[in-house]
Amino acid sequence: MREDNFQFHIVGAGRGGTSLLAGLLDYHSELEVGFELYSIAYLMGRELPYRGPELFQRRVTAYMAACKQQANRNSNVIWGNKITTEQIFGLEDHNRINIEATIDIFDQFFNNFLEEKKVIFILRDGRACVNSKVQRTGQPLEKACERWNYSVSCYRFFQTRHTNNLCVRFEDLLVRPIETLTEICGFLNVPYEEEMLNGTDNKKMLPGYRRHDIDASKSKSIDVSDAVLQAIYEEMKYCGYL
Repeated sequence: MREDNFQFHIVGAGRGGTSLLAGLLDYHSELEVGFELYSIAYLMGRELPYRGPELFQRRVTAYMAACKQQANRNSNVIWGNKITTEQIFGLEDHNRINIEATIDIFDQFFNNFLEEKKVIFILRDGRACVNSKVQRTGQPLEKACERWNYSVSCYRFFQTRHTNNLCVRFEDLLVRPIETLTEICGFLNVPYEEEMLNGTDNKKMLPGYRRHDIDASKSKSIDVSDAVLQAIYEEMKYCGYL
């Protein structure tokens, strides 16, 4: 029996492929994935009205405790939670409220509170991600661009200031699912299992996300307006999409 079954996070932008990746990994016999459990309640503060100088610590402590309790309900699997960078952005409330005592959210969250947890970051082409945010969630275009850019700042953090992570691309997961999942399984120290490919129809997903198989057509880049491209241009270049 593990002392703590809470071992990893899946992180990425909303509409960036986190649900698909979580659905696939959740079908592994040695893994169990939570789908944004406690992240809205605690990281975004929906159930924590406190707005003082300990906002960040209180939210993250509550989140960690809830995740650990959930993980330890089943000692036979490795448990992880998938969250979005939009939910992590909720922790920026601390800096907006405590303007004279700001903190580095990514560093404190991942290198301090989650120091021993592995992170799988999934990155998606900003053009497709922004378009999906607008079309599927009704998010205003400007906000969709800002939120994708924020996800890239998180990606930069993992590239430069965090050592216990694996970054994969949504497009690779669609076009080369076996190779990508094999790499992720190696990172999590579990063997690759073909059953994971059936996770596209995982009942933990929202009905609109479920598919009979992986849709590789979603890996294609799309055209966006000049205004959108300008808003995400530098981040797209950094990620290698331009």
